[in-house]
Amino acid sequence: MDNKGITLLVVDDEPEIRMLIADYLEDDEGYTVLTAENGKDALDNVLSAHKVDLVLSDINMPVMKGFELLHEVRERYPETKRVLITAYNVEDYIDMALKYDVGNIFVKTTPFNFDELSSMLTNLLSEDIFGVGRYLEPGFEQRCFAIKRGDALDKDVKQITEVLPPGPAGKKLNLVLVELLTNAIFYGIRKENPERKEEWDYEFELFDSDAIQITAGWDSRKYAISITDNGGRLQKKDVLYWLHRQVAHDDAGVPVGIGDSHGRGFFIARRYIDRLVINIAPAKKTEVVIINYTAEVYQGSKPLYINEI
Repeated sequence: MDNKGITLLVVDDEPEIRMLIADYLEDDEGYTVLTAENGKDALDNVLSAHKVDLVLSDINMPVMKGFELLHEVRERYPETKRVLITAYNVEDYIDMALKYDVGNIFVKTTPFNFDELSSMLTNLLSEDIFGVGRYLEPGFEQRCFAIKRGDALDKDVKQITEVLPPGPAGKKLNLVLVELLTNAIFYGIRKENPERKEEWDYEFELFDSDAIQITAGWDSRKYAISITDNGGRLQKKDVLYWLHRQVAHDDAGVPVGIGDSHGRGFFIARRYIDRLVINIAPAKKTEVVIINYTAEVYQGSKPLYINEI
């Protein structure tokens, strides 16, 4: 993607972080980059005077918080893309992401993951979000699978994981894949009721057009697996709602969604996998991508990536 002519605004009250990100995006990625030290500065002095394609804002800032800034950006400049950034636990902000309709929260890790930042911004700005190749280095290898049956998921998952390079996930990866395949087949395609699992029919074979498409790809640093269904039923607000129920607690300290069956797979994937990406084309298709790093460790919270186009 040629980034010439694309303008980004980086908003952060810490000058060192602000300039670190801005310099990388301008010098290495070729964007035009503007900066602001807080939300008010961004609105009054930058956005009012310049056309900005995307705002990348810290969450915790004086004068105006990041969520408040992005709310104003959405109201005043609806065509501008919005991303939050934080060094803190993303789970603490899921309720705010739901309230303000924010799907992307990038995290400041150690070391700083510039490649992931670049990939996320490219996908958002191009709105060309589907495919594991967007998360892997050039020259990556891949294998593709079509899943049609509901009674052989364990066998299907074994075939998928056998092609991958060795990694740390192990049995947890198998659990995540079974959960995500269940979501794609039974909710995305067959439209089953999650409250009546005892009535589900597992002995079926989907038509080729409805088959769940799996792509497993890997490079020298990580592997990525995409699970794609053509049901198109998923919405960003639903994912945020389910995730919020898993991290919110009642007065006794128990997660309010502990008994939920629907949406549980996304929470499990976030817990056991390095990166979870959810790409949504409403009424067309849904792609869930899970990524595990095999050669590097990034210390910090896990980001939130939900792209709806």
